[in-house]
Amino acid sequence: MSLKKFKNLRQVANALGRDYRKQVLNIAYGLPPKERHTEFAIPKKGGGTRRICAPRAALLGLQHDCLDLLQMDYRPKAQVHGFVSGRGRSIVSNARQHVGKRWVLNIDLEDYFESIHFGRVRGRLLASPYNYSSEIAQFVAHIACFQTTKEFDGVHRFNSVLMPGGALSPLLANIVSDRLDAEIGRLCRRLGCTYTRYADDISISTDRRTFPAPIGRCSDPERLRDFTLSDGFQEIIENNGFRVNNSKTRMLGREFRQEVTGLVVNDKVNVKRTFVREVRAMLHDWEFNGYDVAADRHFNEKRPDRGRLPAYEATNFEWVVRGKIEFIRQVKGAADQVFRALAARFNQLTSGQAFVIPLVEDREVLDAAVWYLENDVDAGSVGTCFAVGENLFVTCAHCLGPGLRVFSRRSPNFSLNAIEIARDEKNDLALIRVESLPSGLKPEAILRLATLAECGNVPTGAAVQAAGYPCNLHPDSLTVTPAQVAGFSRQTFDGSQHTEDNCIGLLSGTYAGMSGGPILHEGKVVGVIVRGPNDSDRTLQCLAVRSMYLERLLQGL
Repeated sequence: MSLKKFKNLRQVANALGRDYRKQVLNIAYGLPPKERHTEFAIPKKGGGTRRICAPRAALLGLQHDCLDLLQMDYRPKAQVHGFVSGRGRSIVSNARQHVGKRWVLNIDLEDYFESIHFGRVRGRLLASPYNYSSEIAQFVAHIACFQTTKEFDGVHRFNSVLMPGGALSPLLANIVSDRLDAEIGRLCRRLGCTYTRYADDISISTDRRTFPAPIGRCSDPERLRDFTLSDGFQEIIENNGFRVNNSKTRMLGREFRQEVTGLVVNDKVNVKRTFVREVRAMLHDWEFNGYDVAADRHFNEKRPDRGRLPAYEATNFEWVVRGKIEFIRQVKGAADQVFRALAARFNQLTSGQAFVIPLVEDREVLDAAVWYLENDVDAGSVGTCFAVGENLFVTCAHCLGPGLRVFSRRSPNFSLNAIEIARDEKNDLALIRVESLPSGLKPEAILRLATLAECGNVPTGAAVQAAGYPCNLHPDSLTVTPAQVAGFSRQTFDGSQHTEDNCIGLLSGTYAGMSGGPILHEGKVVGVIVRGPNDSDRTLQCLAVRSMYLERLLQGL
């Protein structure tokens, strides 16, 4: 449903299921300022305060209803990553555009929301591609803005600007900034630069030997951070109704820690080490001194600006810790070992409570850790392997052969030569290592092996997962299937005798090409697929060797 379809405000009210006079007109135009919004200040990290104008419940509800309609008409430019709903854009996607660049320039727009006044919002909604009716454009602008005083040429005057804290403000700010994005985007493309914007944070990067002078230059070549924007670039920003906060302009070369929207981008998108250390310190305080002491220390010593929390927010410290760990997952991924270690500690501290971080999103971890395998036997045989170390993979002994090479799911067209480093013919297991593994292709996750006790505790009938690459599928198509343990048996693959149950029988779940893939129970590897139905014998039982034998193979390295 689009606002373009409505000729007047009464039609909008009907579409929203709201009473036209009481729930639209009165909220938009009849409420006094104190009932429309509340104003307060929050401290900035670098000192000073930021003023927030938060709409009260009635106005906030109306803003949210209109936001849903407005989003139907908004088509964000590719360079915009802030406050873009449902398009996979975030501070992470914003930072990703600038990874590994020679130069990274960060620019801050001063008083971003308060630079956008009522007239700018209304005018933009009247123009193409929105073409809203005058009544609707005025209504949207009015409920999004609040009255404030601003200094013009030394005189304080009333002005109506976007609410910092309003539900409509981020989207309307993006709409008003469209022309700015288009003009800077064109300039950067011409100069061989990458441009992105996240709200009031502009980032420009390039691999050119020297940063393009039409954007700006370093005033002192010995101090790269002393960067001055060119008059022409400043003019683009000012002609679009914004101002640069020059105190926050930063040029960062490769020799510095390059940051974009607070994330490190030198080699990959990453969080700052200080952020991870802070989370570890909070968990350590909680573990050794108890929740109450840790919470008190955090809020009264580390965050004195918040004061003492009311009793009903007694669990807030827990939410703060969780939020920081969730942020690490957002940036580094669920497969990252730092995230998983922090999440495990958090889960242990909140054991028995409903508020627990899920440790692994299985598919994401498997996508990163389970790789495709080929050799030159019989004009090309295929199989599966999985990472148990940075450059160490498990597969089946029968998957080895001349021309051994592996492919990660994330780079399915890039083969890497592999060599055998250990083999157990009796249990059909092998360990391989990739030769000269480039840092950019290292596995982003490793699978954890179940302990001997955990292997022994997997019962008949247990639900497990099988992962691998069936040979009739494309090498970038990892298959993860549910399976059930049918029982345990003694099987050897070199003609010798076995004295214990070394194999797990599965009711289904494996296919030709999945040999060497993991069998997982409760997130850990309990077996390695060694056999399953194939074109020659579709009745062959699905079979996996228990991972305890893999542990013995690893100990021999």
